[in-house]
Amino acid sequence: MLHHWPEPGVDCHAAASRRWWQAYTAPELRIVITHDRIVAFECSRRGRLGGAAQCLQHAAHAVDDHSDAHAASPSAPLWETLRLVLSTYAGQRWHVVVVLSNQFVRWLALPWQDQIRSRADQQAYFAHGLQQAFGSQTQPSQLRSQCPGYGKPFLINAIAEDLLTQLHREFDAAGLPIGQLLPAWQLSANQSLAWMRKQGREAAGWIVCRESTSLTLACLQHGAWQQIRTLPVDRHSPDSDWRHTLRQVLLREQALHPERAQLPVYLAQTALAGLRPEDFSPFKVIVLPTTEPAGQPMWSLA
Repeated sequence: MLHHWPEPGVDCHAAASRRWWQAYTAPELRIVITHDRIVAFECSRRGRLGGAAQCLQHAAHAVDDHSDAHAASPSAPLWETLRLVLSTYAGQRWHVVVVLSNQFVRWLALPWQDQIRSRADQQAYFAHGLQQAFGSQTQPSQLRSQCPGYGKPFLINAIAEDLLTQLHREFDAAGLPIGQLLPAWQLSANQSLAWMRKQGREAAGWIVCRESTSLTLACLQHGAWQQIRTLPVDRHSPDSDWRHTLRQVLLREQALHPERAQLPVYLAQTALAGLRPEDFSPFKVIVLPTTEPAGQPMWSLA
């Protein structure tokens, strides 16, 4: 389960869509895929002038799957549930945004290399880095990278080719071609960066994406990505367990990299009922505001 309320136009941008014209002229259908449920969000049209879209309604569909909650590939029951969800919208006109759980994505920050002169060299460097980091978990994947500028580290994500092929097959069969496909952490990052710009803050901090079985967090310092990692969290443990896990990781990082001790921690629309300041002490936590409809408890949705 992903603890995140959609914020169209902020957490994903229409101009980046493979079907950008549809992003401005059709309502958005956002399908969030995690190991234990699929949630469909129906959002209003954005409009050509970039007007804000709003989520109108949503429906959550549980996946009847009792396999490994941290498996790197979707299970057969998940695909069956996805087909059921898509059948509701088959043939309708939507701009489709697919959000994948971080457990189906491999993230890595790699240092800049001056020796790289071509795209082929770059792809080989990325593939080698992923192989070194994830070993046997590495599969033939589509690699995406982001680099804020010359000499700064690359931020890479890898999604298995088999998974991407199957996703496009399922959505195309329903007459719902995918416009955008995003890892869940990217939504949190986009929201956090938008908030930093709006507040006139430096691009720096720990950006955290919370799911019921994991935490994905990345360190941004002086506008450059320093590291990113995904940590397992026991979904059967008390709700406070993810807070303890996050605080312990930050304390270790503080000991290893004292210069990061003052960086704020950004939690994008994370449920914080009953939060006490000491839960994250000595770190400063910034909970990003949500645009969800009043009275909707975001932590019970997706």
